[in-house]
Amino acid sequence: MKAKKLAAMLMTTVLACGMLAGCGSSGQESSEPAAEAPAEEAGEASAEAPAEGGGKITICTWNEQNPNDDLNMYLQCEKATGVDLEVTVIPESDYSSKLNQMVATGDDSIDVYIIWESDIANFAEAGGILPLDDYLEGSDIDTGDFIDAVAKLSDGLGATYGLPWCAATEILFYNQDMFDAAGLDYPTNDWAYADFLAAAEKLTQKDGDNTSVYGCALPNVQTWWAGIGGAGDQIYDPATGQLVIGAGAEEFVGDCADMVSKGIMPEPSSDTADLFASGKAAMAWAGSWNIGTYGDTLGFNWDIATLPTNKVKYNTLHTGFYTINANSKDPENAWKVVEYLMSKEGQTINSKASGNMSALKTIAEEGAWKVESATTIENWDAMTDSLAAGIFGYTCLPAGVTGNAVSNFNSAAMGQSTPEEAVKASSDYAAETIGY
Repeated sequence: MKAKKLAAMLMTTVLACGMLAGCGSSGQESSEPAAEAPAEEAGEASAEAPAEGGGKITICTWNEQNPNDDLNMYLQCEKATGVDLEVTVIPESDYSSKLNQMVATGDDSIDVYIIWESDIANFAEAGGILPLDDYLEGSDIDTGDFIDAVAKLSDGLGATYGLPWCAATEILFYNQDMFDAAGLDYPTNDWAYADFLAAAEKLTQKDGDNTSVYGCALPNVQTWWAGIGGAGDQIYDPATGQLVIGAGAEEFVGDCADMVSKGIMPEPSSDTADLFASGKAAMAWAGSWNIGTYGDTLGFNWDIATLPTNKVKYNTLHTGFYTINANSKDPENAWKVVEYLMSKEGQTINSKASGNMSALKTIAEEGAWKVESATTIENWDAMTDSLAAGIFGYTCLPAGVTGNAVSNFNSAAMGQSTPEEAVKASSDYAAETIGY
């Protein structure tokens, strides 16, 4: 693609992101994985004294640094590498648009970008970030230890342009007390989609014609795509950058519309109240980052499981990627920073601080991400199980495309259009917006 066209694409993204202020990581919504929330001591993960190094490197993120020095991975990076690391925090609502502007203008003030999935393909194609394969060849980072989704994304981009700073997923949250009252077995990590549908109906509580407790909360921005992927659609093609939905989306949207009509799920509305947390929904498909939010505050017994398996086991990964600005004046020290943050020490600190897993399987399996306050959880294996089924899916698409699709799905759930019409309208909008 020619430089002028790429610059135009990037500036278009700047304008689009500006109109989407309030969206969260991956250009979606603000409930994405929160990085570096205070947690227990990282122990031996912190270094005692700075290593020999030198140089000054800037890194940008949307999260403030952790106030606990032992859990501040940037401070520990300085100590371990000897590189003077300056952290620039850009508000989440402006994050993607600011980075797009930097890449479009060739800004060299930031050495290491932590970028969202929706930006990595454009930044790579524009030559705004460096391929990391040569660095990885001489590194201790075991690329064979990454979850499969990392290699698939790199294959689609033609090179490794970014390394995932963490990996959050979507999981099933369920109210154990309600399952007990209904005499139902708890969900397992191999729960079938048909079992989920049947349980949702049985768990629904009615007060006359009105629903007092829903069997399951309505899909949110993230989990519409988990259901569609589970129904068999690819959703995102990394080789072409296209939205790929069809029969799977029609099926899942149709199922949701049926549940809404029966009062098993709530109608779509502007009310963003968490029905599961308030005890008004027996189940919810939601991001794993809610575990840290819930902790021991819900007032009822709850646990987690992998999302139910429909035609395939599917889970969207949510993260950001460490990348090196192609205009960095010191890419070698920038790599030292990235390499430390991807090391066992750096990833363990991140997991302890944020409650997010590492995309490196052996580190994720050690469980540093387990939130201690979530005392009712017994099925922690749901996290690593969901990670194994993880795919960089809808989050790699422009936020405007996925947001438009969710609006269409919600309309179909309300009976204002058919699932087929919603899927076609979403596909047509994506083709026009992305340009294919």
